[in-house]
Amino acid sequence: MRLLDGITLWLGWTGLTWLAFLVSLLFVEVGEKHDVSVVESLLGGLLIGLAHWQVLRPYLREAHRWIGTSALSWGALALFHIGAIGWMAPDTPSLMVRGLVGLGYGGYVGGLSGIGQWGVMRPQGVRAWRWIPLSGGIWAVAIALGWTIGGSLRAVSNLFVAEVVGLVLAWGAIAALSGIGIVGMLYPFLDDAQSPPLENASNQ
Repeated sequence: MRLLDGITLWLGWTGLTWLAFLVSLLFVEVGEKHDVSVVESLLGGLLIGLAHWQVLRPYLREAHRWIGTSALSWGALALFHIGAIGWMAPDTPSLMVRGLVGLGYGGYVGGLSGIGQWGVMRPQGVRAWRWIPLSGGIWAVAIALGWTIGGSLRAVSNLFVAEVVGLVLAWGAIAALSGIGIVGMLYPFLDDAQSPPLENASNQ
């Protein structure tokens, strides 16, 4: 049953994360800009946090903290002028530049947001420190991929909507890959989802 539970967790995480991004487009404008407002970032982070909380609540104690942590993390990123990464398209047509900048900014955003999420997972005894580099790596690859695909499609179509398609694909990759990561971290506890055992802080 553990394998089935893992698949269910991955499907829920992936689907709801992607859906939360699509809903966020109602509040956060996609454009060629490097900043979004703090309010927009808070709303985007809140939606992502709500999606993750819905999936994680059977597996993590105090999973509701993920909501506030996600919103505050994205709000803080906006203050650092990098909160737009998940909702912006670069203004350069160079695919190489898009890929390299996407790797850097994506890794930065994923790592910083991962620190906040680590704080929620840390008491659960899941060696939560692994989530920080994992989140950074996933965001780096996904944003670089999405920006490159968006730029390629825009070069062919000359339509800005191609950039939105790239971002949708980027968030799909973030959702799917981070879903694999979260399943891997919680897999030992899936048979006892309501009360995962605590481990020593040295393992966290």
